[in-house]
Amino acid sequence: MQRPNRPMSGLEKFGLDTVSPSTINDWISYRPKFVIRKIYGYTDLPTSCAIERGNQSEYAVKLILQDKIDTDEAIEKAINNFDNVCNPDMKDYDLEKKCIPAIVMGSVKEISSNFGEIISFQEEIKGELGGYTYRGFTDFVLKDDKGNKCIVDLKTAKRKPYKLSSSHARQISLYSHALDCEAQLLYIVPHKQTDRKTKIVSVKSTEAIWWSITEKDKRSYLEECEEVLRVMDMVLYNCNDKKEVAELCYPNIDDFYWDSPQILKIRKEIWNV
Repeated sequence: MQRPNRPMSGLEKFGLDTVSPSTINDWISYRPKFVIRKIYGYTDLPTSCAIERGNQSEYAVKLILQDKIDTDEAIEKAINNFDNVCNPDMKDYDLEKKCIPAIVMGSVKEISSNFGEIISFQEEIKGELGGYTYRGFTDFVLKDDKGNKCIVDLKTAKRKPYKLSSSHARQISLYSHALDCEAQLLYIVPHKQTDRKTKIVSVKSTEAIWWSITEKDKRSYLEECEEVLRVMDMVLYNCNDKKEVAELCYPNIDDFYWDSPQILKIRKEIWNV
């Protein structure tokens, strides 16, 4: 296999003049998803109630902390946005919708207690790593009590994480490297309660878990990202067209990723399976 004559040669061959943390994570964890999104260019992919629960909760937190909108109004906007893209026929619709108010209030409490001013929300960042360029969008960039800048990436989770996710660690390492500042992950986990008589599920509280990485760990994750980019670049450099890339990334047809009829249709178009 030939090595590219310079970093980014293989990526640029397929129109990828920059990559994102999610691109790196897709390559590591599930390459057919990388093929669908980055090689074949499918962007209008189906969402889920879990994804929108997270997206709209983050948006409401921004409205409260940065735009100074009333909490109830911000939550109402988030729920309306949720309903605009989700419907009762989707998996876990009712439960995910119920989680939004508690997640928003728990997130606001944690961020307000630990940080001061919000500098930006969903800020586009660009960085360079070993000759490879990358870009992404941070959740919150804030100032701590000493005036230092810090990235806070908000994650909503159904269950309490007992260790830092490698994909999340790579993400905040890249963000921290690009902005040259500290980065932390804030996991907000909703606590569900089921009424014994009615069996109705309610969500009234959350648990917060903060994760940060040491400089040593950050260097290790960045080295890992650079190696992934090098391999990705070399593989693409040696492929003549997108079909060859797809052939190298054959899908597992039993994976839950293909549950969506739209995604299944795309799989059949690309791999004919």
